[in-house]
Amino acid sequence: MSDDDRTTPAAAGEWRRNGHLVALTAAGLTCAPTTLPPYTIGVFVAPFTHDFGWSRGAIQTAILFSTGLGVLCAPLAGAMIRRFGLRRTILAGLAGIALACLCGAVMQGALWQLYLVYALMALLGAGAGGIGWTTLLAERFTASRGLALGIGLSGTGLCAILMPQVASISMAAWGWRGAYVALAGIALLIVFPLCAWLLPTRRQEAAAVMADRVAEPGAFTVKAAVRHWRFWMLGASTACIYLAVGGAIPNLVPALTDKGISARDAATVMSIFGGAIVVGRIAIGALVDRFWASAVASVVLAGATIGALVLSGDASFTSYAIAAAMLGMVTGTELDIIGFLTARYFGLADFARIYARVYIFVAAAAGVAPLIFGYLSDLTGSYRAPFLIAAGLLVAGAAGLLSLGRYPDLSRAATTG
Repeated sequence: MSDDDRTTPAAAGEWRRNGHLVALTAAGLTCAPTTLPPYTIGVFVAPFTHDFGWSRGAIQTAILFSTGLGVLCAPLAGAMIRRFGLRRTILAGLAGIALACLCGAVMQGALWQLYLVYALMALLGAGAGGIGWTTLLAERFTASRGLALGIGLSGTGLCAILMPQVASISMAAWGWRGAYVALAGIALLIVFPLCAWLLPTRRQEAAAVMADRVAEPGAFTVKAAVRHWRFWMLGASTACIYLAVGGAIPNLVPALTDKGISARDAATVMSIFGGAIVVGRIAIGALVDRFWASAVASVVLAGATIGALVLSGDASFTSYAIAAAMLGMVTGTELDIIGFLTARYFGLADFARIYARVYIFVAAAAGVAPLIFGYLSDLTGSYRAPFLIAAGLLVAGAAGLLSLGRYPDLSRAATTG
């Protein structure tokens, strides 16, 4: 009997019990503190520059205070999950990010207020980030973990598709202050009630995990994991990838408008980028259940490298759209591949805290990448240099993932260090 024959019944059972949580994860990540700020801040660049005279670099520095604070907030989220459970952690985070968006609507023109608002998105919204959602799916799925993570975490792509449009439409109707209120309303009035209804209680959570976690060992504690070379190589590779895509995401719209693309067409390219994230996450998730995840990611990274090179020069609208799609596909490696590899190399015994520490590399890179892109644009007068650097970083990330080697036998590698 083949591996597929053995795992198909188990996979079907996982989806019967937990399929609704995959859909909920996709919805929840549209309002995560790691997705909402970078995917929407590009829409606010023009009105902020017009109203307050802020430079692009100064505006993009706000991401350092949102996504970048994940260096502190990722371990905080892991600790909250361990202490309070997933349900309470995620609900508190959604309420927090809604409150932070409402604070954005009352800014009066001091740059520190912008930074404070985006810092609040990270701090108050920490529980609603990728740590909780990835832990939820990694613990519920074994036989089809890659596909479950790919579909669930495609919510980051839904954010890229929907939220810039929500912000843009709301801004046209009510100004940029109304756009922040609209974003808060989606988090508090749509996503929060869905999560309150569908997320399991802590007792239900424990019972379900015991049912779904078949005889898969959990080899590493968090202390043992951070002493292992693979932890640092996974983190460094991830940082290279996200320095590239994390800088491109919030700067894509202004980069295209600088090239003469209309604001509406630039928003369309951003939506194509988001659609590619969804397709990439699902396709990559299905593939890593069957093939070595590092090799799958490296193939997609090669395409993204070409996309970055195209965006560094002058091309047609169609070429820019294809290039953005290539970059969007690689963004599918950011959360689901990291979560998948963390589980395969370190097990589930202390997954939330180990994954939270790997995510520190993502947060640090995502925090500095937008401002580096923005300041390099201000310095050189174009986005050519940032996108050329991004291409090199994507190659380095692929090389690092390939160096991780074959998956270990966790039953033999088990440690309680």
